[in-house]
Order: sequence, then structure tokens, then C-alpha cells
Amino acid sequence: MGLIGPFFITLGAMRPILSPLIISLLLLSSQLFAQKPGTAAEPSWIAKTVTDYNLAGSKLLNDTKDGYLNLVHERQVDLGSRTTYRRSVLRIVTEAGVQNASKISAEYDPAYQRLVFHNIRIIRDGKTINKLELSKIKTIRQETELDRSIYNGSVTAVLILEDVRKGDIIEYAYSLLGFNPVFKDKYSASMQVQYGAPVGQILYRIVCPSQRNLTIKPRLTTAAPVVTTEGNNKIYQWEFNHVAALHAQDDLPSWYDPFPSIQVSEFASWNDICKWALPLFTCGHALSPGLKKQVEAIKAAAGDNQEKRVLAALRFVQDEVRYMGIEMGINSHRPHDPDKIFGQRFGDCKDKSFLLCTMLRAMDIDASPVLINTEEKQELRQMLPSPVAFDHCTVRVTLAGKSWWFDPTISFQRGDLTAIAYPDYKCGLVLTDTTTGLTDIPLQEPGQVIAKENFTLSDTHGPAKLEVITTYTGSFADGIRDEMNSNSLSDLQQNYLNFYSNYYEGAKVADSLRIEDDDASGKITTYETYTIDKIWEQERGLKKASFEAVLINSILNKPRERNRTMPVALTYPARYTEQIRIQLPEDWNFDHTPTEVRSPSFQYASTINGSGRTVNLTYIYETLKDHVPAEETNAYFSNFNKMKDDLGYELSDNSPLTSPGNNSPGIGLNSNLAKSLLCLSLLAGIVFYIRRR
Repeated sequence: MGLIGPFFITLGAMRPILSPLIISLLLLSSQLFAQKPGTAAEPSWIAKTVTDYNLAGSKLLNDTKDGYLNLVHERQVDLGSRTTYRRSVLRIVTEAGVQNASKISAEYDPAYQRLVFHNIRIIRDGKTINKLELSKIKTIRQETELDRSIYNGSVTAVLILEDVRKGDIIEYAYSLLGFNPVFKDKYSASMQVQYGAPVGQILYRIVCPSQRNLTIKPRLTTAAPVVTTEGNNKIYQWEFNHVAALHAQDDLPSWYDPFPSIQVSEFASWNDICKWALPLFTCGHALSPGLKKQVEAIKAAAGDNQEKRVLAALRFVQDEVRYMGIEMGINSHRPHDPDKIFGQRFGDCKDKSFLLCTMLRAMDIDASPVLINTEEKQELRQMLPSPVAFDHCTVRVTLAGKSWWFDPTISFQRGDLTAIAYPDYKCGLVLTDTTTGLTDIPLQEPGQVIAKENFTLSDTHGPAKLEVITTYTGSFADGIRDEMNSNSLSDLQQNYLNFYSNYYEGAKVADSLRIEDDDASGKITTYETYTIDKIWEQERGLKKASFEAVLINSILNKPRERNRTMPVALTYPARYTEQIRIQLPEDWNFDHTPTEVRSPSFQYASTINGSGRTVNLTYIYETLKDHVPAEETNAYFSNFNKMKDDLGYELSDNSPLTSPGNNSPGIGLNSNLAKSLLCLSLLAGIVFYIRRR
């Protein structure tokens, strides 16, 4: 996988659409170089292994998934001939396995690879049935990354096996000839040695010319290779038998990988990776007239103000160059020429980053591409140096000795430099001629969400009016802008109504949604107005009206698995303040003890106060890191429950729902948490009770 991972705001985002003409041209150009799969005998350099097709008495049979058991998972690589050999053996255990395991597929990039099958067969009752028929193998272009607007030109060879039965053993082997030339004949890979499903036998083997240096690093395993020498080659081999399934717990951080693996790389250091990558991001010619004109226009508008120049160039690349990647062959990792990107007005992360750096450098501003791993994040530091360790590219800009970090794939960012958010990628490889290692990236997130929800209750039986004013800054504002640019206002209105309807039955739009976007500060404010017909409900002779910190509650997630051996992921950064004001039909006041929950991973506080006819509730929630370590989860769940119990507020009234009357009803308050019994005198003997939920 190349540098393809954009930071996506997923709130109603619409995917860019590639025109049919461009799609046709892309397919035609790749078809010119595509080669149909062929057949060949197995290569002589592979190691033949003995396969236990029965696994009689093995406990693995009790843990099969999808109705079949992986008997053999084998990958052998010959670096000298640039060939990867793969062999798989499956045993159909149930009828569901017939459905799930009767398709054989192999993916390859025709720009630099050729696919040859060695055998495809079914073993039934000790007899072998040949299924290798080239005429029945179809090649299709699935474009598996199309949902991320990535077109990589890969081809999948597919064979739908006929006459597959329960108890059959399916065995097939093929080779991929050719490595991506962008890596300059240097090899790196990661080999997983345990999976979520059981495997009878795992074999990895690398045939490496003796003059080449291969670094090996086991991860979460003590397995060491058996190293032998054959002629001019050094051979590394790992074999694992009867490998049980590993259960990964739910809600894991993206960077936490519980599956053991073995890393190999010919790159000795991150400096080697930098030396490999720098030439890919080099523009060896003058800017085209069009791009030069754009740069000059920015300089003229911004004057000598370097910050304004940076913001103008960033806004152009983010908003005027749409995200779409053509990543065939070497362009999996090599960006296209900046003039080409500018002219076509689209590109992937590395294209957009390269264009931004080129524009800023043309204005004498220090800008460098930064290679990132959006999922592994800080775990990059535990990995061997490798070009395939990265899935994204961003930009570092240095102004007056201070570093600023920008992601050109995020659209519609506004405000000055201090208002621009950058995802929490933790660290990255800054591509400069002085780089020797990974660079820590501090959190650059100034944003928060402040919601003010004002309820007006004119009596104790009718509807309520709800007015909501929500202010977003930083990445939270970016998300709202993405929603605004991807959806109609009426769609947004419906989405917001649906949100409140999930908590307040009978909610209806009372006034049109209004959105204010302040370009100068980067702040977005939304205004919503609803009528809630069923704010009061009858329960055991009492009328009740319930209120909840719905915004904070909506982002909280509690894992299903409580007995943790693995960390729990948290939304980070998260900074939310929710203020609820309730306007009552009568005067009242009371005292309340604030609630505070502090833990190493989050902090929460709430206050309630009342004066006259108004109740004010304030809830504040902030995460302090992106995960809860396994050893802290028991305390976390306890604190989480305390917070959840504190997020509700309820009014109760003992008068009938259908009769407002002229006499004031009695209204009561009690405490679920037994913190306090709050009584207050109202006109005509009115007593309000408020229950914390």
C-alpha cells in the first residue's frame, strides 16, 4: 500500500466522483500493460513442506471460523529473482465453509507484476481433482480502495470453484513475479504469525543473496529464523505449527496490534528511508506558467506576511485540489509532478503535500513533506525502518523557528495558524537532508465544542421549546464545514432533528437551522430551534420531564468486554462543554454539591444551580489521552459509571397530565445517588424535587 491514507472527516462526507472519461482512459492505459495470469511449474528455489491434511484430534477444529480451517499459510520470497510464492490449503468443515471458501483470488499490479498459478486442486477421499483451468479464471478490476478515491490499477484473478463439498480440501499455489521498482531493489515486509482464526501450519521463507543485509525484528514473539546457506544465498525460515486463534478484544486503539509478527528490512535506519524518499519529492524544473501565476497572486495578496502566504497556499491546496489518487505502479509512493497536480486539480496525500511544499518554497518558506502512519502512530518507533511503514503524507512548515503541521487532505480549515488543527499522528519522518530519525509531533488541536441548550417549559403539561446554540472550533469546526459542503441545509436540518429525536420524543423543527462561519477565527456556530411535544410523561401517577447531556452522552462508548487484557480506545482529543438551561413556570432555588470525576484518561465535572424560575446545568468532559491501559480499566469503568449516572436530570410533578388547572401542582425532587434531598418552597405550596439520574 502506498502513501494513500487521507484524514477523512466522516460526518456525511461525499466521495469525489471520477468522470467516466477519466475512468475509461485509466482502464485503457493499464490494460495495455496488463498480462493475463499464466501457469508454470513451482519454482525450484522453494522449500517443499509436509502437510498434515487431517489434523486428527487437533483442538484447532473446535475454533474454526466461517466453516473452514486454514491448514497451511505459506509465503516464500526469492529476493534475487523478485518472486513471491504463496501456497494455501483449506479444509471445508461445514456447509457454510462451502459457501465461504469456494472462491480463489489473487491480486497483482500489472504495471510491474506477473501472476502464474502452479496448481489448484481439490482433495476428496484421498483423491486429487485438478481445478487449474485458465479459461475459467477471470480477471477483474475491483479497485479495493475506491471508497477512499484511490485508483491503483490492481487486478484480481478470480476462480469460482465448481463442485465443492463438505470435507473437501482445497489447495492452491501461485507466484507473483516482480517487485515495485519504486523501492530500488530493497526489500521490507511484515509477517504475521498468529491470526484471529486457527492455522495448522505457517511457513515464511526468504532467500536472500549473501551480499545483501537483512535486519530481522520479532514483535510479540520470541521466534527466531533457521538460517542456512545455499550457494550464494542466505536462507531465513520460520515455521509455526498448530497455531491457535488469538481473540482481539473490542474497542482497541488503532495503534495497538495484539497479533505477533516478524519484521524484516534491508533499510538500516530512518535516515536511509529519508534518503530513499527525498528524490521522490524533488522538483527539478521551474514552475509552469500557471502554477507560477498562482504563487505570484498569493504573494501579491499577502504582501510580506509569511503567515498569510502559508494560509493562502494551504487553503488553495486543501479546497481547490480535490482528493483523488492515481497510484499505479511507482506512483504508489512517488508523487506526481507539481505542475501536473496543479493542472489537473486533483491528487492524493503525497501529491497535495508535494504541491503545497513546492508553492511555499517558491515563496521562500521552509516546508517539508512528512511521512505518517495514521494507524500505528507512535508505534512507528517500535518498527524497523521501511518505506511500507507509512500510509500518509503531510507537511511541516517552519516560521520564525516555530514548527507548524498541516494536513493538506483536510478541506475547509479556517482561522489563523493557531486555529488550524492537525490530527494526533504522534510522530513522523520529516523529509530533509538533515533528518536522522522520526520526529515527535506535538498535539496541534485548539478545538472544542460548547453547546448551550435552552428549554422553556411554560407549564407542567404542555410542550417545551428547545433552542440550541453550538460553537465549534479546531477540528470540530472542520467537521461541520465538511458537512456543510457535502450536504444540503435541509439534509443537515433533518440530521440534527434526528439526533435530538433520539433523546426527546416528539421533537419537531420550530425554526430553520442557521449556521454562521467565521473565516477569521475559524469558529462555526449553529442555531437550532425545536418544539418537544412529549417533554412530560406519566409514570406511577407522576408527571416527569427528563433532561440529559445528550452531546456528551453521544460520544461516550463503553466496551462490551470488561475483563481487559488489552487497552480501551478513547476519542481523543475530545473537549466538550454542555450547558442546559431550564426555564420553569414558577420560582424556586436550592443548593447542590458539584460532581467531579478525575482519572488518568479523562476528567469530568458538573454543576447545577437555580435562581428564580431558572435551572442551570453545566457538564464538562475532556479526554486526556487516546486510550486506557489494560491495568487501569477497572478504575476507568468505575469512573465511567459515575459520570454516566451524573448526566441526567429529571423534574417530577404529581398533578394529572391532562389538567393544568388554576391551582399550582406539587412538584417533587429526589436523589438517585442519595447525595441530597432538595426541597424548596414555591408559590401556593409548590415543591420541586430534582432527581439526579
